[in-house]
Amino acid sequence: MSDDPAPRPAAPRRQQPMADAETLVDMGVLEEQPQPPPDVPPEPPVEEQANLLALDAALAESGVTRRAADTEAVARLAKLDAATVAAITGWVKHKKKDPPVKASNRTGV
Repeated sequence: MSDDPAPRPAAPRRQQPMADAETLVDMGVLEEQPQPPPDVPPEPPVEEQANLLALDAALAESGVTRRAADTEAVARLAKLDAATVAAITGWVKHKKKDPPVKASNRTGV
C-alpha cells in the first residue's frame, strides 16, 4: 500500500455569468451601442401610389367594398404601367347595361 491519499473529486468549475450589453453599459464597461432603425417597408414609387389611388377611386365609384384578398390584388395591379391601370379603372367604372326585356310569346292575355 502506498502512503498517497485517495484522489478527491474536484468541484466543477463554474463559468463567470455573462452580462447582457445593457448591464455592461450600466456598469461602464461597454460604450452604448447605436440601435438599428426598425424594419420599415419602403414606400412604393410615386407612379405606383398614383395607380393605387386611381384603382381605389374606381372601386369606390363602382360601389365595390374591398376585402383582404382584394387589397393584395389591387396592390399587384398598381405595379402595372399607367396605361394598363387606366384601362382597368375604365373597365371597373363601366356599368353594365340592364339586359333587354324579352318579348312575351303570349298575345292578348
